Amino acid sequence: MKTAPPRPTESGRGAGRSTRHGSMLTGLEDMTEASSRARRLFLGGQSVSLLGDGCAVLAVPLLVLQLTRDPLAAGLAAAPRGIGYLLVGLPAGPVVDRLNPWRVLVAMDVLRAGVFVILPALVWLGAAPLGVVLALAFVGGAATVFFDAALTVAVKDLFPAEGLLTANSVLESAGRTSQMVGPAIVALLATWIGVETALLINAATFAVSLATLVPLLIEVRAGRTRGDDARDARSAGLLAPGRADRARVTPRSARLILRGLGEDLWEGLRFIVGFRPLLALTIVQTLVNLCLAVDTLIVYFARMQLGLPTPLVAAVITAGGFGGIAGAVTAPFIAARLGALPSISLGILLAAGSLLVMGASTGWAPLLAANAAQVWAVSIASVINRSTRQRWIPRELLGRVTTAARALFVAATPVGATAAGAVTKASGHDPRPAFLGAGLLIGAIIGCGWFGALRRYDTPAAVPDP
Repeated sequence: MKTAPPRPTESGRGAGRSTRHGSMLTGLEDMTEASSRARRLFLGGQSVSLLGDGCAVLAVPLLVLQLTRDPLAAGLAAAPRGIGYLLVGLPAGPVVDRLNPWRVLVAMDVLRAGVFVILPALVWLGAAPLGVVLALAFVGGAATVFFDAALTVAVKDLFPAEGLLTANSVLESAGRTSQMVGPAIVALLATWIGVETALLINAATFAVSLATLVPLLIEVRAGRTRGDDARDARSAGLLAPGRADRARVTPRSARLILRGLGEDLWEGLRFIVGFRPLLALTIVQTLVNLCLAVDTLIVYFARMQLGLPTPLVAAVITAGGFGGIAGAVTAPFIAARLGALPSISLGILLAAGSLLVMGASTGWAPLLAANAAQVWAVSIASVINRSTRQRWIPRELLGRVTTAARALFVAATPVGATAAGAVTKASGHDPRPAFLGAGLLIGAIIGCGWFGALRRYDTPAAVPDP
């Protein structure tokens, strides 16, 4: 029989600890129509910001290749976000939990825009050594890690109850779209006006994100919420605290922040371990990500094993992008019908089946269809998983728990990609066994996870915990 998951405050030590930020903005559902417009503007701004992330995937490597032909440097330049998680993924969460997340969003947008203004300026001045360019790229990647952590908290504040899943669906759709459109935009701009100018346009996307944060902050500061909403907003950090509050919670010196980071991080890890549904979901997702890394071999499979021409290889990859967008759009409807954990489990199971089809593919059509289905299923699981975590995790722990889990997920990808490459090499450079093995392993993982733990918990997708 399914049971409701235990309340988070009963499962993790310190989860119920009161902090300056307090609980989520439970009163924001009563905000005015103008506030609804501000929410839409916020989502629009973050969608543009995600487009900037997609542009950076190609823009920075192109700049590095313009400066040097070093393949290692180009590879590092293509993975600033992943490197950022390895460098600051663990401390970023506790830092965000100690600060006002809205100010973190603003600061990181300013920092990222600055990075993409400085990079072309250095090139134009003839003062762009490779080490400096890579360092700036890593700074931008680290800023994105902090931004992601703060965005998780901000979305929980702005979109309580059923709006949470819809907001994550919009952001996931924008992220998937940016992965397709961003590199294409940069390629065109770099051809027409140069990669340096393309970097400036990338900086503009972060400036747009920054600009869309301002109306929301102004509106809440102006007290346009009714009743207890202003007090809720102040507790969540949207409103500046009064003088008495400032005396109680300041100064935010670097020494005070750094001194407690280890303790805060440990508290987040204790919460993950103590809250059994979250622990089960985290273990399943980490193991699944380890296996899903086999999709890094899709281009190799299509080009080298099947001998597909470049346009068909591009079509296979593009199909995955459209599948991801479709998954993000359909996730709220699937979750509303099946519930959160059943939908996540079904998505993972469908992804496993898609990998099996890939492993048995002998032509471009089944590979294209299977890749589209696989990314569609993963996108569904990702959106619902993120929304479920945001509802389960207390706001005061959300940053540190989220970044600790993401660090595990990010670390799993290169390990899985290395294992998939080793299996392919051992199979006579045939990637089919790697795809088949990954599909079977994912099926076994979600089967054990579902029957061993997840099916015991009933978490409707659009209903917050009581």
